[in-house]
Amino acid sequence: MNKFARIGITSIALLGAVQVASPVTAAPAAPTEQFHVCYKNSDCNMGYSAGVLDWNDGGHAQHLSGSVVNRTNSDYSTTVVFEAYSFDEKVDSDSRTSRNGTHNFDVFLTGWMVNRIKITVCQNFPTGQKCGAAEHYYYG
Repeated sequence: MNKFARIGITSIALLGAVQVASPVTAAPAAPTEQFHVCYKNSDCNMGYSAGVLDWNDGGHAQHLSGSVVNRTNSDYSTTVVFEAYSFDEKVDSDSRTSRNGTHNFDVFLTGWMVNRIKITVCQNFPTGQKCGAAEHYYYG
C-alpha cells in the first residue's frame, strides 16, 4: 500500500472515531413562561394567581404550577380558571380555589394542538361570582 493510501485510510478512521465520540445533542426544552393574573388588573390585593406555564410535548399537554391567593379573613374566595384552546375550540379546562390565603397547585391541561391558554381570576362573593379580565398565553 502506498503512502497516500495509508494517509487516506488513517484520516477516514480518525474522522469516524471523532464522530462516534461526539456528544448527541438533546432536543430543545419546551418553552416556559411565567404568568400573573389579577382579579382586578389595577389591584392584585383582592386575589390573583401566579406561576409557570410549561408548554410540554409540542402543544399536547400543558403543565401549570403556581398558586392562587385570596385575601385572608375575607368573606369571599378566589378561583383561578384555566382553559386550553386548539385555535378557537376549547379542549380542556380546570380550576383551583383559595378560601383563605395561598393555595398551591399543579394542573395539567391536555388536548390536540393546544396553542392558547386562557387564565381568568374570579371572586366568589355571597351574592355570586365576578371575574376579572382574562389573560391569554400563546404557544410559539
